[in-house]
Amino acid sequence: MAAFGHKTGIVVPPEAIQTLGGGKRPPVDVNLNGYEYRNTVGVMGGQSMISVSAAIRKATGLTSWDPIGVTLTLNDAP
Repeated sequence: MAAFGHKTGIVVPPEAIQTLGGGKRPPVDVNLNGYEYRNTVGVMGGQSMISVSAAIRKATGLTSWDPIGVTLTLNDAP
């Protein structure tokens, strides 16, 4: 995870965005070290990113720059 001021996020490489389909800002299901939540890929500082809120960091025990395992799945549900 990367920290940007008070915000924390996961950089999503362009290849992953292309593989997911769903456009440049697709809705996704995120599995972060076994913790699952729904989010939308956003852009911060010119990079595609998934935000990781303070509540999610607290629930997972993760802090900025911790090593993580992430799986993203396109969520095309309304």
